Amino acid sequence: MADDAISDYEDLTGMQLSEEVLEAFVQRGGECIFSWTNKAGYPVGVVVAYVWRNGKFWTTCAERRARVPALRVRPQSGVVINRDRMTASYRGDSIVHTHDDDDWNEVKTWFYAALSGTESRPEDLGARNFEKFLDSPHRVIIETEANLVVSFDVAKFNEFTAKAIAAGKGVE
Repeated sequence: MADDAISDYEDLTGMQLSEEVLEAFVQRGGECIFSWTNKAGYPVGVVVAYVWRNGKFWTTCAERRARVPALRVRPQSGVVINRDRMTASYRGDSIVHTHDDDDWNEVKTWFYAALSGTESRPEDLGARNFEKFLDSPHRVIIETEANLVVSFDVAKFNEFTAKAIAAGKGVE
């Protein structure tokens, strides 16, 4: 980015993550803020573990959680990942997968293995126990399409800010 590409904080489009960094950032899995809207139209969000697979976010919860009936009526949802001085915000529609779905066994088998870690470490006793723990009778798996809204790299932002201050930008 050229030193004069941005002259103030009005336009921060140059602070986004590159496609390669963004893919690696999301692929890592971990925690995200998953959000939906309640009956009154207000956004609600919780921190949950996620798996990134085939360009989608996958999360899980007990079927009795408020987000499940809300998503069935209003599937519009959001996912925000924030770590390592980077952030990415997505929006998309969610699908709630349940024990009643024809493909439930297929979905839960790969998802529980990916989330617990047995997919990459099948011999890990702790991971195997976690995988069994996930398989409860009223658990659902939420699949959310990923449409990027914005990404942000704090390191780029800090570098720009330091250069602007050093150059006296903003001073008349």
